[in-house]
Amino acid sequence: MHKTLTTMIASLATAMLITASPANATVYRFTFESFDSELTATGQITVNAADEVIAIAGEISGLVDETIGSVTPNPNFSGPAYSPDGSFIYNNVYYPSGMTFDIYGVLFATARNPAGYWNLWGNSPGDYSLWESASSYNYPIEESGTLSVAAVPELSTWAMLGLGFAGLGVAGRRRAPRLAQRSIG
Repeated sequence: MHKTLTTMIASLATAMLITASPANATVYRFTFESFDSELTATGQITVNAADEVIAIAGEISGLVDETIGSVTPNPNFSGPAYSPDGSFIYNNVYYPSGMTFDIYGVLFATARNPAGYWNLWGNSPGDYSLWESASSYNYPIEESGTLSVAAVPELSTWAMLGLGFAGLGVAGRRRAPRLAQRSIG
């Protein structure tokens, strides 16, 4: 029993070290759906300890089919900055409670058009906008809709869950024969 417990603790510690995520970064899944269902954006954002969006990946589909390439860094974080083409003001601030993004939102580029930008921002609770700029003040796509965001469990969480179930399985296997022997004899 003591050896099994020691092995389980060592396995848990090893799994936590192997699957540790970047320090103080959290990954979230997001889905933007336009009110008219013509445009959907889905993917993941990575947020650091200062609540700055530092990475974004995913797909935009419907009116266009594009792969989200990268977040545009904000040189003035947490204050607002102008997009390189001057079309948007953004701040890349993620809010863990209330509205996910404020009126400035997050700025990113797609793989198809790295010179054009997309801005996802909040207008009010339950009302977000996703616009594309093709050049300075040229917006071929202007959509409003809803945004849902959910935290992605870290790998260490899944590892601990798996080890917990394995431990229950081991404990159950050891007790079952003893119970059977007592009822027989």
